[in-house]
Amino acid sequence: MKTLIGIVSYGNLEFLELALRGIQETLTKQADILVVIARPDDTQMQAFLNERGIRYIQNHANIGFAGSINDIFEAAWVNGDYDNVIIMGNDVIPYPRALDSMIECAETTDWEWICASQFDSKALVERYPEVRQYFQGDGLVFTDFSARPWELHKDFHADNIEPDSLKDVRNLALFKRSVFEKIGYADVNFWPNGYFEDNDAARRANIAGVKSCGLSHAAYFHFWSRTIHQGEDRGHAKYFIRNMDYYKLKWGGAVGSESASPVTSLKIPSREGEEQTINYWRQK
Repeated sequence: MKTLIGIVSYGNLEFLELALRGIQETLTKQADILVVIARPDDTQMQAFLNERGIRYIQNHANIGFAGSINDIFEAAWVNGDYDNVIIMGNDVIPYPRALDSMIECAETTDWEWICASQFDSKALVERYPEVRQYFQGDGLVFTDFSARPWELHKDFHADNIEPDSLKDVRNLALFKRSVFEKIGYADVNFWPNGYFEDNDAARRANIAGVKSCGLSHAAYFHFWSRTIHQGEDRGHAKYFIRNMDYYKLKWGGAVGSESASPVTSLKIPSREGEEQTINYWRQK
């Protein structure tokens, strides 16, 4: 089986470097890597990836997080012949066995959507107060990229598959091709941030009968929203509210209070009209 690891990165090259190093240091199974450079003017990231021979897609306009996810799906399942896609955050570091365990589960079981288990910077600081020196302020800003405080955490769960679990969508999760066949692309109406796009994808998958599970032993460290806390201010609060309002409109209620069916089709079968949709929200 062929697996593609896809990462969307809007700036924050230092964190992307850590994510890629984490893949290199922990992955023993075969997988290819694809980075989507979501920021059109990010020549620094382009040069970095060129230097290391890492495949990437350079977006020439801000098509948003969902549009960038669709770039990965298209590369894997429309223009490529991959069996699995692992979506991984650019501020995520896989712990040992995480990626291997997800791929092994895909190869040996019929689970279609396989989720990893998060351990984030807030949990790290709470459990290991001695690492607080590396994280500054309420946003837990991290600047010492030579340090590896997350490695202090070694308390991973025993091997266990948690059925019917969608605890992770875009930070570290594996999707078989069958998921794409059932629900299609990400909804680019959630623009530009990923707010509520993950809730939408999970709800569509549940209704479509996608078989999902969580792996308690596939753990990863999450820096917790570095694009917000250490990136430029792009109106995150505004987009959070706008995306939430669209989710309510689409599903007839807020997360946890949805109606039985969406006001649009469950499956997004193509990217037709995607550019027009993005332009609509860009002008709002």
